[in-house]
Amino acid sequence: MREVIDGRYEITGALGAGGMGEVLLGYDVVLDRAVAVKRIAVGQFASRGDLAEEFVARFRREARVTARIRHQGVPQVFDAVLDQGAESVYLVMEHIEGVTLRDCLSGVGELPIEWGVAVAAQIATVLSHAHVLPVVHRDLKPANVLVAGDGTVKVIDFGIAALLDGSTSRITRTGSVLGTAAYMSPELVNGQDVGPRADLYALGCIMHEMFSGRRVFEARSEFDTYNRHLADAPTPLRVLRREIPGQIEQLVLELLAKDPADRPATARAVYDRLLPFFPGPGTTECSTPAGYPDPTRIFRRPNPPADMAPAAPRPAPGKPAAATGGLADVAARYRELCELGRFAQAAEALVTVVDEAEHRYGAHSRQLGELHRDIATAFAHSGEHRRALAEWERVEAIELRAGATSGSRIWRARVAAIECRATLGDLSAPAAVDELYRLFGEIRSVEDEFSDDAVHVRLAIAEILPAVGDRSRAERFLAQLRTDLEVLRPAEDPVRRRVEQLVAELRR
Repeated sequence: MREVIDGRYEITGALGAGGMGEVLLGYDVVLDRAVAVKRIAVGQFASRGDLAEEFVARFRREARVTARIRHQGVPQVFDAVLDQGAESVYLVMEHIEGVTLRDCLSGVGELPIEWGVAVAAQIATVLSHAHVLPVVHRDLKPANVLVAGDGTVKVIDFGIAALLDGSTSRITRTGSVLGTAAYMSPELVNGQDVGPRADLYALGCIMHEMFSGRRVFEARSEFDTYNRHLADAPTPLRVLRREIPGQIEQLVLELLAKDPADRPATARAVYDRLLPFFPGPGTTECSTPAGYPDPTRIFRRPNPPADMAPAAPRPAPGKPAAATGGLADVAARYRELCELGRFAQAAEALVTVVDEAEHRYGAHSRQLGELHRDIATAFAHSGEHRRALAEWERVEAIELRAGATSGSRIWRARVAAIECRATLGDLSAPAAVDELYRLFGEIRSVEDEFSDDAVHVRLAIAEILPAVGDRSRAERFLAQLRTDLEVLRPAEDPVRRRVEQLVAELRR
């Protein structure tokens, strides 16, 4: 039985782990959407006196702090839950499909200059919104930076942020080191009070790594790394990579200054100094590493409209695929979720096994087509008509690859695709009716107007006709379909009941 938190959030998988707990993939069964759930097991600290209470306090702070940073670059907080036994606390957040900057650096090494500038500028924007509150992240590093599929950069895990306004006490009396050695500012290493410029130092470390492909300080141990942050000068970027602009090299050197007073004053100042290197609106695409999102997109296409076709999320390099538990188990789960009305979750469950099904049955197989049909049906019921349309087009493509040029599967996929396009506004109601009439003619040339496929298309026409505005035509068409169904099908037939409903609606 799956774990359910607070009667609402069903845990469906694991996303990662950190010093404060684990991040889980969950599903909000009320709003039928995926969420990320951060869980901190309080009980593991119970043997250390009041540390359990301390971690609960840190959790509550994280929820409040993260919720206060209103920016698209910080995942939205939906809920905060303390379980009844006070053994665990949970932070429920927006689930982001993307790859971490750590994944990008591990897979590519040094990054294109425009790519790195776009990431750094978006991080600086997030920090500027946090520092106004004022909130310091204190553990900014590539693993805490996500690049979403649309190129938006997200900064995650403000869980050990220090509120500078005095509204909460410092939770550092445990003697634990908060932060990551490779990105830790000298003042944080020394245990001093830190301000926003500690985050700017970490940003300098990240920029150095993006542009050179190596960390600013490498050492055999964390202790040696701390000492290098305190005493060693960083290698200038142009020594490591000649094509780096001198202004960017100078900015990184200033960000990595030992004394906070010698660093840029604000995150906004960093953004302004990166501005001359932004790709302009309408410029050609950046040479983004193959398979990775493009963070320059938001500068080349400011506030762009939604893409017409949804992009499939790309798993992080080296990240294992979600365990499916077998095709039969997932199919059973799909049916269960559909019965509960959780259609979006049902569709996503099947999406996880598409590759397995194609490998097992083949790219032209009926089984793969049926899988995409079920995904499309669930997406349509959930209101995600753009994704449903993409799936119906895949169903038709599979049939065509298998050598079919007509038949029930192709016809029904085309009907559903036309309905999706009409719903999305890609196709006007009159054009949708014309396409359905052409399809009806094709079916009637092979079968007759009373076959199941023909009736299916006639019902689709009957549902769209009222939107055309020709009431008399709609009445005549429905009357004929109703008369035919009275002969062909019993009173309890669902198609016949739907036609009766349409007749009643037209009369009203």
